Amino acid sequence: MMAKLERSTQQARMEAVSRDALVQAALQEITQNYREASLSNVARAYGVSLAYVSECVRAQTGRTYKELLQKHRMETAARLLRRSDLNIQQIIAQVGYENTSYFYRLFHERYGLSPREYRLVRTGAAPRRPTA
Repeated sequence: MMAKLERSTQQARMEAVSRDALVQAALQEITQNYREASLSNVARAYGVSLAYVSECVRAQTGRTYKELLQKHRMETAARLLRRSDLNIQQIIAQVGYENTSYFYRLFHERYGLSPREYRLVRTGAAPRRPTA
């Protein structure tokens, strides 16, 4: 009986929360907290299930939360490579990745270049030659 009541309470909450509001909150989580963004934070804040928020994001954007987060992180990394003097390791940490090789793989898949190559091409910087 208690479990049934709990399920109906959860269902009522999910119906009361606007799908648009959930999606906006998820997108805001990405833009404002992309280093540590988590869809669980949104679900918890709205008192709904993680699966429900995930479903709402996918239905309205056509992409998963993870895809949207990765896109934002990669775009931020690319911007930092073009506009800052931070080294690549600093940029990787700043955009929220702990695994360097995973970041390099995602970056190359998205831009067709390594982060170093991207910086050189986009900033017009001449490649450094090793000194003897």
